[in-house]
Amino acid sequence: MKLQQKLRMRSDHKPNFYLLDKPKTWTSQDLCTKLKKNFNFNKVGHSGTLDPNADGLMLLATDGYTKLFDYINKTEKTYNVTAILGFSSPTLDVDSELSFHDKVDAVSLKNDIEDFLRNILGESFQTPPIYSAVKVKGKRLYKYARQNQDVDIPVRKIVVENTKLLSVMKNKVKFEITVSKGTYIRSIVEQLGKFLNTEAVVEMLTRTSIGNLDINHNKLNKNVEKINYKSNLHSLNWKEVIDLPVLDLNQDMLETIQHGQLILSSMFSKKNKYIVSINNDIVAVYEPFNEKYFKPDKVLI
Repeated sequence: MKLQQKLRMRSDHKPNFYLLDKPKTWTSQDLCTKLKKNFNFNKVGHSGTLDPNADGLMLLATDGYTKLFDYINKTEKTYNVTAILGFSSPTLDVDSELSFHDKVDAVSLKNDIEDFLRNILGESFQTPPIYSAVKVKGKRLYKYARQNQDVDIPVRKIVVENTKLLSVMKNKVKFEITVSKGTYIRSIVEQLGKFLNTEAVVEMLTRTSIGNLDINHNKLNKNVEKINYKSNLHSLNWKEVIDLPVLDLNQDMLETIQHGQLILSSMFSKKNKYIVSINNDIVAVYEPFNEKYFKPDKVLI
């Protein structure tokens, strides 16, 4: 009976993935809190922070599906960026006080800007901004900044997959960029300024795609400010998000999965991590254990 009750609860309140259009000025956590409070989820997480000054796509997961972010292999993100040349700020964007440095004509620097966008393609190392959510010694970098504490910020490897100059006008540059997970566009814009022998900050930043999910997706949840508990929240098909082979099992295997038991390797067609689903719901991720068995890597029920 307890198992049946749990199944009924799961069917009434299924974990899932959601694509939302984050409004400008909202934090990533604001978005998670909005869903959690309005739809009574136990847990809501996101696949990557988006600055309050930015808007655009965020991928959220609810309840057990928050355990699945590590299995998403298409994590590159595309942004439309507007940078202002000749100015700097502590946060590297217009969210903090701007300091004027020099008058810059972006149009006359168009060739140099195109050179920069070509030169940053590929792998490199980046230092995240001090005003960011990166943790160092268990503490967010922005907390060190607000407390005027010195901290050694570790560099991280990033990949810039594609760039495209969209326009130049007065002291502004608009471009599109596709980067690996964890890349800070504010740091790239700061780098652009130095390349042009000036300073630069982000004025506008819009995330237009996450992996194969883009801003035109028919399940995108828009007008987030107006979402409430009566709203029809559109969920994604998890097969759009996670690209792993799938083993579909019947209801009789539920207790086996729930107790984290081994499954015969003969049920899997290749030696690989597998999504295990029942009734099209992800219940676990299994991986090879030995020649005879697969073992659970994550159990969601």
